[in-house]
Parts: sequence; structure tokens; C-alpha cells
Amino acid sequence: MAGDEWFVKDFSTRPLLLRWTLGIWMTRRECAFLQRVDTGGYTPAATRRLDRFALAQRFVPSRALKTFAPGELPPTFFARLETQVRDMHRRQVVHLDLRNANNILVTPDGKPILIDFQSAVATCRLPARLRKVLERLDLSGIYKHWARLAPESLGAPREKILLWQLRVRKWWRFRGYKVVMLRQRPLKKFEAALLRKYDGA
Repeated sequence: MAGDEWFVKDFSTRPLLLRWTLGIWMTRRECAFLQRVDTGGYTPAATRRLDRFALAQRFVPSRALKTFAPGELPPTFFARLETQVRDMHRRQVVHLDLRNANNILVTPDGKPILIDFQSAVATCRLPARLRKVLERLDLSGIYKHWARLAPESLGAPREKILLWQLRVRKWWRFRGYKVVMLRQRPLKKFEAALLRKYDGA
């Protein structure tokens, strides 16, 4: 590890009960998911557990997708991101927190990088119908960002997956790995416009 920069996620400073329960469990499972998709080239490299409470990944110079304005990224960025997410699904992993634009990084050469697999789920033993629903939720997350930042290139098939998510979102009570029972956030302008386009609302 000498000479490299590393990002460390560490639960050792958390309260004792959290550290010895969720801390150990989440560190182990996130490391396992990241190692499963490591050869895809769309996560930080060389993920490893440092101990039962911490994992490390090579630091990736980047900006969070959340910091970009419409028009800053070309449509090819989102097409590549879509390909990466579909590859992750072929490896039988769903991320389930891709609507959070802080979990998608953009490298200086315009490459998407996925981080924060704490809410990920292995789909290998799930019923086919449930697996497809979870994969659509992942895709709708990246289509949300695509619709915000490069809407002219999204296209009707992807719009309809995003539209499906907007219609069923009241039933999805998870934010990352947390169950959220609070009132739903208001629709973004582009989301409301999409609903009007198809529903005439």
C-alpha cells in the first residue's frame, strides 16, 4: 500500500453496539460485493478488509455526479454507465442506491465509477421476477441522472423505465439500507415533466 492513496471506510469509531453488530456485518458484505464486481473496472480497485471494522480501496481522483450541471457530460457517459450497471447485474449484484448521485463518480477522463455498496443485494437466489424488479430500480436510478443532465439522448424505452419508478416510488421505502417512513420528497421538475408527458397530468 506504500506510495498509493487509499480511501478507508471505518466503523471502529462508531458506538460499541453498532460497531460490533452492523459495523462488522456491513464491512464484510460490502467488501464481498466490491470484490465480486472488481474485474468490471467500474469500482475503485483493490478493495480489501483491513480488519473486522474497516475496508480500504484505492483512491480515485474524481467528482461526484451530483456536482455536474446539464450539458457538462456527453450522452456517451450515460451509455457507458448503463453498460456497467447491466454488467453488474450479470454478475448477480444489484446496487439499490444509484439514485443517490454521490454514489456515482466521474474521473477526469470521463469514466463512471460506482461506490458505496452497503445496500447491495446478491440476486443469484432470488426469484426471477423479483430480480428483474430490483434491476429495473437500479436502471431507473441512472436514468434519473440521465434525464436531468442529458435528457435529449435518453429515449423513450429508458424514459418508460424511469416513469415506472416514479409511479411505484411510494412503495419503495428504502434510502440506501435505511427504511424511510417520512413523507416523500417532492418531484423534481424534470420528473414532473416526464409524468405530464405520458400521463397528461
